[in-house]
Amino acid sequence: MRHSERQQQCDRVDDRARPAMPDFYMPAMWPVELQQAAIDWFVAWRKRRLYQRLLRLSDRQLRMHDLSRARLIEKLQMPLRQMVEEQRCARGR
Repeated sequence: MRHSERQQQCDRVDDRARPAMPDFYMPAMWPVELQQAAIDWFVAWRKRRLYQRLLRLSDRQLRMHDLSRARLIEKLQMPLRQMVEEQRCARGR
């Protein structure tokens, strides 16, 4: 018996031993969309923390970085949900 014939015979035996595939099959896979949503919220939260830290700088220091206090306050008061949506739009989602 050749190798290919032996392999075919083993395949036939293996097919009989396998259970039938259920109607609804869900592979054991990490929920990628949930992971991306968690990352989006975390990044938005980190940005808000950055804006809070930047507000501690003096007006002179903010001007050196081409930032304005009014714009930082506006960004800081923006809801996290809106920041997440901006990130998703910027990413092209």
